[in-house]
Amino acid sequence: MDTLRRYVFPVIWMLIFGLIALALVKMAFFPAGDETAGEDPLTPGADFDQYALVTVEPTDLSSELVLPAMVQPDAGTALTATSTGEITKIWLGNGDQVELGQRILQVRYPVEPEPVEMPVVPDGEIDREEVAPVTAPQPAATEYRYVNLVATAAGTISGMEVVEWGDLTEGDGVATISPGTYSIIADLTPEQQLSLLEVELDATAELPTTADPVACTSPAITEDAEIEEPAAPQAPQVDPFSGEMLTPEGGGVSAAQLVCPVPAEARVVPGLGVEVTVDLGARTDVLTVPTTAVVGEGTAGTVFTLDEATGETLPVEVTLGMRGDGAVEVTDGLQEGQEILEFAPGVDAEDMTVEGGMW
Repeated sequence: MDTLRRYVFPVIWMLIFGLIALALVKMAFFPAGDETAGEDPLTPGADFDQYALVTVEPTDLSSELVLPAMVQPDAGTALTATSTGEITKIWLGNGDQVELGQRILQVRYPVEPEPVEMPVVPDGEIDREEVAPVTAPQPAATEYRYVNLVATAAGTISGMEVVEWGDLTEGDGVATISPGTYSIIADLTPEQQLSLLEVELDATAELPTTADPVACTSPAITEDAEIEEPAAPQAPQVDPFSGEMLTPEGGGVSAAQLVCPVPAEARVVPGLGVEVTVDLGARTDVLTVPTTAVVGEGTAGTVFTLDEATGETLPVEVTLGMRGDGAVEVTDGLQEGQEILEFAPGVDAEDMTVEGGMW
């Protein structure tokens, strides 16, 4: 036992400490995953053939525009005073339901009495002894005219601050009559608004209170009366990792909104965030190419073919149509069966998504 304590146990402890030291050295100077050091950990690459070809073929294409939106209460109707006077009676107040034409309050204003004419005696016929003294007429009591202020719309009264026997001036705001309905409002960029100009609006909204999307009743596009000046363009920045120039995003100035009235049976509250999907239509048996094969926006674009003799890429100008999920319609510039590069030079393979639109 004495031998174990003197020789064996110290050797075991030395081995344990040695293993710990080796593990620390490996962790410090040989980190895990060193075999993948050649790859950029911030921008993992995707294995794809930059010269892969795709055949232009006819197919069916559909497109939709998905917009973030918010539920907002519909604007109410302002109730203004039609007469100047004194409020004598208030029948309805804040929170009360009112029908069109129903009386809300009463106003009175004084009416000037008609002047009393004195009898006139012709000249030369006055007999002062026979003329009885004429007493001045007594001032008549003040007469008032009463006018009822009625509702100009149906809804709920809000914002009323007038009181009985208070003064009211013609044109003053008395209250607001809220219809109690809601609409889903989605801001549109100029590009999105342009894509909806010639489209019969057919939109649905996904609400958290319904299992299926709710159809928007009579959707419409409204425009702002005044457009804010766009902010000064930002200077391009350089990616600190790749050294490439970053182009500032240009979403455009939102000057229009898509308005979708909410059905009465749908349960919503103001400020609820939802998504609105606008059906942009469908195309049948049209030539399409992947979105990664196209460079350009609007109706003008460029695809690339491969010269088998030299191995060089050749640009081909094309006319674009509807954009769908990962595909875009080509209306001119390509023939069925023609082969083009699946990935245009400068387009990442993983950048496969595209926002729906007519072009």
